[in-house]
Amino acid sequence: MRLALFVLASVLVAALIVVLWRVPDGLEFVRALLANFALVTWSSFVLPLRGLPRFESWYRLRRWERSGRFFTCLGVPLFRTLVRRTPLSRFNRALPSAWHSGDPERMEEETRTAEAAHLVAFFLVLALAACALFARHAHWAVWLAVLDVPLNLYPVLLQRDHRHRLFEMVRRGELEHP
Repeated sequence: MRLALFVLASVLVAALIVVLWRVPDGLEFVRALLANFALVTWSSFVLPLRGLPRFESWYRLRRWERSGRFFTCLGVPLFRTLVRRTPLSRFNRALPSAWHSGDPERMEEETRTAEAAHLVAFFLVLALAACALFARHAHWAVWLAVLDVPLNLYPVLLQRDHRHRLFEMVRRGELEHP
């Protein structure tokens, strides 16, 4: 059943991308927005079906991420506020639910799931932008790349910042592992 759902979701997204590819010039922003949403939705749906990639070294915070200054310099706290206080907060209800549970392991797993989905979508959109550029759809390629930053790259950074904050809370004794 999981394989059938994976194939169905993949075929539907591929068909949507083909349709968006064939739309005449003039709606590049809308096409790029739809492509980004389709790919992040696909990766959010498919990763739980297929399982998260087990790249433990990827999820581990780097030394330069542990102070939190890196995220602050890039404006991730502002992005977090934007996500929390707008309708964007409705997209992933599992993450706030995990944070309210007080279970650090569940919180970390949810941040990994969201990070992986957005990271996969980020690279897929970049690949699509490169293909669009080579196919002489330069305006669409630019919009794909530009929208990829707030729709996929910043959510990856946000999840890494969440993990940084989570580890700080555990270190200070505000949360305990069960």
